[in-house]
Amino acid sequence: MHRTVLLAALLTRAVAVHIHITAPPGTESTYLAQSTMPPTVFHNPLNAKPRRITSRKGKADSPMLNYIFDSYATSNKHFHDKFKAPSFEGDMTSDTLVNADTGATVFFDCRVTSLRDKTVSWIRVSEEDNLELLTVDLETHTADSRYKVDVAAETWKLTLSDAKVQDSGIYCCHVSTHPPMLRRFKLIVHAPEIKMNKEAFLESGETLSLKCAVLHLSPGETSPEIRWYRGNSTTSFDELRGGVLIETDLLTLTSHLQVARLKVEDAGNYTCALEAPLAMRTFARVHVLQGSSLAELQSGVKTTTSYMSLLLTTLLFLIATQHGAR
Repeated sequence: MHRTVLLAALLTRAVAVHIHITAPPGTESTYLAQSTMPPTVFHNPLNAKPRRITSRKGKADSPMLNYIFDSYATSNKHFHDKFKAPSFEGDMTSDTLVNADTGATVFFDCRVTSLRDKTVSWIRVSEEDNLELLTVDLETHTADSRYKVDVAAETWKLTLSDAKVQDSGIYCCHVSTHPPMLRRFKLIVHAPEIKMNKEAFLESGETLSLKCAVLHLSPGETSPEIRWYRGNSTTSFDELRGGVLIETDLLTLTSHLQVARLKVEDAGNYTCALEAPLAMRTFARVHVLQGSSLAELQSGVKTTTSYMSLLLTTLLFLIATQHGAR
């Protein structure tokens, strides 16, 4: 009974502290002084166990805090990946070799993972080890309009159109880390060349067959032109003589000349000329022999070869004999 009365008194005092009372005018200070009571402190009974707070790891009991925690964890599921250092993808132990034909469009692909706020630039290293800044991010910083830069996903692509031999050298993909990251590309632009057999021996009445090929050249948007000439003539050979067949493949830049029923006067220099997109030419010396002249020529070559072989064998025998005598 005594404990019940004591607990009721304590509860009455605790409630009275939180009651808002408006004092009559003029008696505010006195009234508040009389209604102010010391704080009440509750102690656990001696045999009571402390309350155990159970909650999931990383969360609080507050519903609002739990909501904020869940929202952050969901939107940042892989937030630790954002703090990985930038890195290149691919083999970094040596320069990446890029071969290109003259006139071709060259692509340099640089894949950078976890770039974040860093900057990607393209730099060219000249033969004198001078550095030429080409691009910074998506902006071009060179007056050469053949250079363009683009980015797709994590790949930064530098494009060089209408490549020339003098464009050969080292190109660097640069990332603005500390220290800076560099990936090197070695570009080799091959010079164009035109090839054909230099000499041909035929008999009169036979068919001449010459093949000409242009190597290491990409014509781009220009339509290539290949023509054939004989001697010092500036007129295409198929316009000067009948029985001429010219087959040209503009995709492979090859041309095949055939001249039927050769005559002695058909002998001379035959020129294969590339007129566009640039000028190049090569020639072959054609010999037209009468009747048995070709067989005699071949027989003469064989006789000369046999004679030279016999002479060389004799000289070696004499040298060996003299060495043995000593």
